[in-house]
Amino acid sequence: MPVFHTKTIESILEPVAQQISHLVIMHEEGEVDGKAIPDLTAPVAAVQAAVSNLVRVGKETVQTTEDQLMKRDMPPAFIKVENACTKLVQAAHMLKADPYSVPARDYLIDGSRGILSGTSDLLLTFDEAEVRKIIRVCKGILEYLTVAEVVEGMEDLVTYTKNLGPGMTKMAKMIDERQQELTHQEHRVMLVNSMNTVKELLPVLISAIKIFVTTKSSKSQGVEEALKNRNFTVEKMSTEINEIIRVLQLTSWDEDAWANKDSEAMKRALALIDSKINQAKGWLRDPNAQSGDAGEQAIRQILDEAGKVGELCAGKERRDILGTAKTLGQMTDQVSELRARGQGATPMAMQKAQQVSQGLDLLSSKVENAARKLEAMTNSKQVLTKNIDAAQNWLADPYGGPEGEEHIRGIMSEAKKIADLCEDPKEREDILRSLGEIAALTAKLSDLRRQGKGDTPEARALAKQIATTLQNLQSKTNRAVANSRPVKAAVNLEGKIEQAQRWIDNPTIDDRGVGQAAMRGLVAEGRRLANAMLGPYRQELLGKCDRVEQLSAHLAELAARGEGESPQARAVAAQLQESLKDMKSKMQEAMTQEVSDIFSDTTTPIKLLAVAATAPPGAPNREEVFDERAAYFEHHAAKLGGTAEKAAAVGTANKSTVEGIQAAVKSSRELTPQVVSAARILLRNPGNQAAHEHFETMKNQWIDNVEKMTGLVDEAIDTKSLLDASEEAIKKDIDKCRVAMANVQPQMLVAGATSIARRANRILLVAKREVENSEDPKFREIVKAASDDLSKTISPMVMDAKAVAGNIQDPGLQKSFLDSGYRILGAVAKVREAFQPQEPDFPPPPPDLDQLHLNEEPAPPKPPLPEGEVPPPRPPPPEEKDEEFPEEKAGEMVNQQMMVAARQLHEEARKWSSKGNDIIGAAKRMALLMAEMSRLVRGVTGNKRALIQCAKDIAKASDEVTRLAKEVAKQCTDKRIRTNLLQVCERIPTISTQLKILSTVKATMLGRTNISEEESEQATEMLVHNAQNLMQSVKETVREAEAASIKIRTDAGFTLRWARKTPWYQ
Repeated sequence: MPVFHTKTIESILEPVAQQISHLVIMHEEGEVDGKAIPDLTAPVAAVQAAVSNLVRVGKETVQTTEDQLMKRDMPPAFIKVENACTKLVQAAHMLKADPYSVPARDYLIDGSRGILSGTSDLLLTFDEAEVRKIIRVCKGILEYLTVAEVVEGMEDLVTYTKNLGPGMTKMAKMIDERQQELTHQEHRVMLVNSMNTVKELLPVLISAIKIFVTTKSSKSQGVEEALKNRNFTVEKMSTEINEIIRVLQLTSWDEDAWANKDSEAMKRALALIDSKINQAKGWLRDPNAQSGDAGEQAIRQILDEAGKVGELCAGKERRDILGTAKTLGQMTDQVSELRARGQGATPMAMQKAQQVSQGLDLLSSKVENAARKLEAMTNSKQVLTKNIDAAQNWLADPYGGPEGEEHIRGIMSEAKKIADLCEDPKEREDILRSLGEIAALTAKLSDLRRQGKGDTPEARALAKQIATTLQNLQSKTNRAVANSRPVKAAVNLEGKIEQAQRWIDNPTIDDRGVGQAAMRGLVAEGRRLANAMLGPYRQELLGKCDRVEQLSAHLAELAARGEGESPQARAVAAQLQESLKDMKSKMQEAMTQEVSDIFSDTTTPIKLLAVAATAPPGAPNREEVFDERAAYFEHHAAKLGGTAEKAAAVGTANKSTVEGIQAAVKSSRELTPQVVSAARILLRNPGNQAAHEHFETMKNQWIDNVEKMTGLVDEAIDTKSLLDASEEAIKKDIDKCRVAMANVQPQMLVAGATSIARRANRILLVAKREVENSEDPKFREIVKAASDDLSKTISPMVMDAKAVAGNIQDPGLQKSFLDSGYRILGAVAKVREAFQPQEPDFPPPPPDLDQLHLNEEPAPPKPPLPEGEVPPPRPPPPEEKDEEFPEEKAGEMVNQQMMVAARQLHEEARKWSSKGNDIIGAAKRMALLMAEMSRLVRGVTGNKRALIQCAKDIAKASDEVTRLAKEVAKQCTDKRIRTNLLQVCERIPTISTQLKILSTVKATMLGRTNISEEESEQATEMLVHNAQNLMQSVKETVREAEAASIKIRTDAGFTLRWARKTPWYQ
């Protein structure tokens, strides 16, 4: 089947497919309409010339290459293309003699399909060889990174740096060229991000090696920490380069990303549970421990992490973990309540506490088992993937030794492990059947090679057959691992809400459990937020989560009984909708408040760590102060990461922002212990320049990452809500300062004033980012003026706070400080008001009626009154005629996945009137055309011509959506929204071109009996996948275009009318 992961492949296949589509249509006209097929000699000769040129270039390449895999895979592609060309030429000659020849029509359609398939195989083989060249360079860098372990002197370091530099430059250049060639946006982003990380880590690696060499050669303290820094950097760079190698080999979706992320999340959760379990049990053992203290918080964190793991599991495993965590949460609430009432030592409270303690052990065991199972499956999958390359190289070499058999045995061993862990018996049997086939074929090939017959046609055919079977085995194991995981809901809040809403509206539809998975994800995030809140607030949010969970379970139960459309189900769905809306609102309010508190100051702890690390050797309690600052820094970094993850999950961020936050959080977690190690080296080597430079390098990298995280978190939440929360927090800080002055507590006053200053500076940072993001001069001017006013109020408040702290009972100083605080509050209010939606400019008022002078001429006569007793009614306004989405008829054959994707786009577009909005009009047309394609692709009528024309019409509408979206983006004054719109709409042309090619491939198979069912299904699957992507991209483009139209230039002269069919308030 064709693949289109590069622009070169797409640009070659598109014109070939276009020529083939004409031939397919001619075939249909002859077969169905009985028309005579015209002379095809000229068009066939053009196709033959183009393809022959491609084959000639390919054969020349094979002659000069040393790539054994290319030499093995190219010849079959040449044969397929040349045989197809021969059929086309024969068909042309036969049709010239007899325009109605049936055998000639068969040759025509089979040759057309062979041309497309063979050309695709040839291009893919060549592209794989190009990828292998890049991978060889990457593997060379990987091998040279390990040499860092033997660098022990400055001369070695200089040599190492000189040798590493050119290789890194070459790899970076090749990766940059490759990413520009890729058509998959996600793959481009992954390559760029990994390469950027490697570039950023290079100076860190040199610094880490330098400090290791310095401390070791001078026999200073800190050698162990320096070794950890160096090894961490080498491992991190190796991980990123391995990720580059993995992504380079992708030709479709990223199948492994979820497994890696899930495995990392489970390991992190297990580590956190282990680190908190003793503290939690200590609180449970002590009947006098206070409610709400660190021990209880440890239990909440354990339950929170276990809940995360539960959501990553499927079936019984998920139910067990989530059920146990929920029960333990309720029992912990009871213990906490009893202790709050002073009844912690009663037999009932003691028994409950012991039950919770035992339950934590059970929960920890379940989490560990889940993590071990996922790790076993993903490890087997990764080992299998690594061995595949070595096995393919052995198969390509007719003189390969017996070591290749070991690789194949290794593949079979790992595949067997995956089969043993499979819950689906059909999948398990399928894998085991492939293993038996591979074992038999490999034994036969090995026997031939031992006889010196490895280069015979029989041996080469066997090698090719084994290679194909290995690829099929890899696909089967990948599918088995993917199917062992739960259905994935969207990564962002709006996506989950949409999926949940779709299920609520139609609980009987088969969405593979996505809607309920989204609902569970929302409830889990709500509980996670609640666990960080204080008593009554926590109970309120937990109550809302429980309500949504109960209603969701009730609706699912009704749907399972076949009562999903009953009045009772509709009533439950309405209640669920309201409860979900209520829970979402409360979650976002809690999350915004947490972001306002935690992100009010991100860098003070690392600055305090730097001060402690550079303290003079004679400073009192030098080591103790450092340990305290290091612990505070690590705790602060963990809180930043946890809050950022909540903002990603609960905020208004899109998918790319969510993934950016997750990457920044991961990087922060990895960097934090390395910063502490670098600081400890500096502490133990005062005055050492290399130690100082290394710490500064690590510190700056951590700060840069946190600043990036902060910017992404700000994108993820509503700016006005953040400003509202910050303003409320400043009011509370002022009240605390007032209490501190009344109670003569200068330290409490200083803490409150510091908090006010930090929050004010945080507001300035948010405002500055919004000014940089906007190109609206009026908005920029208003926000900048309000920010300047706020900036001027901060220093006077700090000075007044210092003054009153020195003489806290002075009424005059107290008044001056409070006045300064209220000036800050007033300035914050002005910044907040600058972000209020601007009222439209109203026309000037009408002139005074007394100043109007009428002409003295007589008025024209009155028209006659209408005859009859009642005047005729006013004609109604013309109704907008939206073509309804076609309903499926009973027994009608359609492709359900395509139909569902089309329906979802139509539902999105129908929210808006298409009057004065060509984007909406084109989107609706695309949805209806895709619904039609869902019927044509089943091939019941064998209408090839209609399928090809439908794809062309969809591509034409796609071009219109893209053109209009780019025009909207050009006039949008918000840079972020503009970038988002361009990113989603730039995918559309590539996907629509692929749709035309895939439709042509599918058309060549309709009505044919000489096509295997597997080949036909594969073609349908690729076409369906493409259609789903196209509908999703257009749907996202519609949303982003609507958002962009709000921030359109007033002088643009380009307008799209966005009028909701059903207003949001109804």
